[in-house]
Amino acid sequence: MKRIYIVYISSLLSACTLHADVTPYDNSLNDAKVGTLYTSEINISGGAVSSLDSNGKERFVGEITPSDTGLTLRYCNDSPAHNCVRIQGVPVKPGIATVRVSGGLFGTNVATGGEFDKTYTITIKDSEGPS
Repeated sequence: MKRIYIVYISSLLSACTLHADVTPYDNSLNDAKVGTLYTSEINISGGAVSSLDSNGKERFVGEITPSDTGLTLRYCNDSPAHNCVRIQGVPVKPGIATVRVSGGLFGTNVATGGEFDKTYTITIKDSEGPS
């Protein structure tokens, strides 16, 4: 009986993994317009965000491509949890921008850290002339 109890507790603890909830849930963000200020936010909940490069150094949790759209990524605030990423800027050309956020959540004594990887698209529309 003691053996069954140990196996049960071990499997219960090993199943505890933090899960990141990345919102918005859709794969696209609001459309942008050339020459008009754009702002949108991506929130990552479930724990403090960790994003390390292959050398183990801290890196920014997201990237936007192509890099010459006029849009940039920043953390929303100074929180060390890094749970919010803001896309902002004035788009300079029409097209599709891709925003990828990826990383992990710091684990705890009873739960291992989870990972996340989500890609969004932003349609950048050409500015309309005077009517």
